[in-house]
Amino acid sequence: MYRFPPRAFFALVFAAGCVEQTPDMPSEEDLKAARANILTAPPATVQHPVNGELEDKLTYLGCDVDTDTVVPGKPFNMTHYWKVNTPVTDDWKLFVHLEAPDTKKAHLNADHVPIAGKYPLRIWKKGEIIRDIQKMTVPQSWPSNGLEIYVGAWKGPVRMKVVKGPSDGENRLLSVKLPIERGGEHERRSLVVRRVKPGTIKLDGKLDEVAWAQAGTTGAFVHTMDGTLTNQHTEAKVLWDDKNLYVAFQVEDKDIWTTMTKHDDKLWTQEAVEIFIDADGDGKNYIELQVNPKNTTFDSYLQAYRQNQNDWDSAMKTAVKVDGTVDNRGDVDKGWVAEIAVPLEAARGREKTMKNVPPVVGNEWRMNFFRLDMPKDRQQEASAWSPPMVGDFHALDRFGTLVFGDEKGVAPTKANALKTADKVAAPAAKMSLKRIARPN
Repeated sequence: MYRFPPRAFFALVFAAGCVEQTPDMPSEEDLKAARANILTAPPATVQHPVNGELEDKLTYLGCDVDTDTVVPGKPFNMTHYWKVNTPVTDDWKLFVHLEAPDTKKAHLNADHVPIAGKYPLRIWKKGEIIRDIQKMTVPQSWPSNGLEIYVGAWKGPVRMKVVKGPSDGENRLLSVKLPIERGGEHERRSLVVRRVKPGTIKLDGKLDEVAWAQAGTTGAFVHTMDGTLTNQHTEAKVLWDDKNLYVAFQVEDKDIWTTMTKHDDKLWTQEAVEIFIDADGDGKNYIELQVNPKNTTFDSYLQAYRQNQNDWDSAMKTAVKVDGTVDNRGDVDKGWVAEIAVPLEAARGREKTMKNVPPVVGNEWRMNFFRLDMPKDRQQEASAWSPPMVGDFHALDRFGTLVFGDEKGVAPTKANALKTADKVAAPAAKMSLKRIARPN
């Protein structure tokens, strides 16, 4: 199942091509401020010289960078030096692209109007040396140990030809290569789950049982790509008994919307909540479960990464309660609750036996919880309990750990080092990307 990335990829503007820039002429005040960066001669030294030429019009002398190593999430300054050989009087614009060299799956578009928007390319004069200082940030979830920065000029679907200098063959000049400092990864979540007596939970979407008030909670979901808090609150509470794992999603939603009513339809393309379970934690076979605001369900067994078998039946039971109106995009809703009972045996999918299934107190399952929201006139947004930090819900190595606790919400030995059901919280890390992969 393919799904477009739920959020814009980067801290800067992202686009498949280049970003449109304002055609307005700069004011006299802008030009006065820009003059300090319009030089009459090249700088004595350039930290990263290039001397690449774009047709007979521009020479990219090179750049200075105020860091030797880029730290994801930390801004850095890059100073470009351009020489004007022939005035570019029509609608050409500059572009700046950031790429992950070893994966080719990360692209950040950092197009901008030079000199803080005060001196566009079309009014550059012959002989001028333009010093253009640009602040950039590589997101926390950058999927590479390196960074390549390309520059050039574009007009509509055309790029100005590179006639000299290091080029990628697509009329982009390689400005600089920089290493990425790999810091600590975003904290993986853990949750100890309280055990309840069979028959305690009535599946009605109301969550009015005392057990739900005492249940362990994931805390607030965070954006899947960068771990930051979302504008609308989502959390999941979890309980278990001898037969089922119970998950209750509490979703704040001002515009509840979905059109899908058929089981195993592509719920992930609209609004839904999702559960992923890798019960034995081997990172190989796992199950995927979904529910939408109309109580439509999806379940799938995956024998290996993304190898969905949608004809498999989990036998899960669900109940949804909506506080608002589904599909009326003209009103303001409050939210919805999805209450789900997943048979413990379903966690092994089509395997005859599996480690930790059924679980006993102290066992651990690798799991993740997701929410997909489709705001009106905006791109789909995704949040998670344990953010994968890439555009892929199937990133099993980023799943959290669910620990099966006793009636007090306590599990033995190393589980005690984890958060107990009464103390679980999900603090959001301040991080800031888009990887091109379906997040399904």
